[in-house]
Amino acid sequence: MGGQTALNVGIELANAGDLERRGVRVLGTPIDAVVKTEDREVFSEILKQIGETLALSYPARTVDEAKRAAAKIGYPVLVRAAFTLGGLGSGFAENEAELVEIAEAALTHHSGAAAPQILIDQDLRGWKEVEY
Repeated sequence: MGGQTALNVGIELANAGDLERRGVRVLGTPIDAVVKTEDREVFSEILKQIGETLALSYPARTVDEAKRAAAKIGYPVLVRAAFTLGGLGSGFAENEAELVEIAEAALTHHSGAAAPQILIDQDLRGWKEVEY
């Protein structure tokens, strides 16, 4: 098991006290660090505290909120359905008409969720990722 599923299960086991109760030691990234990186607001604040920049990103629960977020960022933007695997409901919007189309589809697809949400992100196509 790996990826997001492993992170979610690990966090739940830690929160329930199961890891400690069974004497399980987490190797690699501590659970607390995983939790901080999973919460966008907390992670953003930590990066600001250490002087790191990050791509602009705003959550939206309605098409109007998505429009306001895109206006703050500037087009093109990446529209991502929150809390989904495999990019379902995501796409790049070059303008407001495309944003509305993608946002409506993503929000409609996830309307059964407790809190349907999309993320409007700064377009990072062409950027290079460096891991160290």
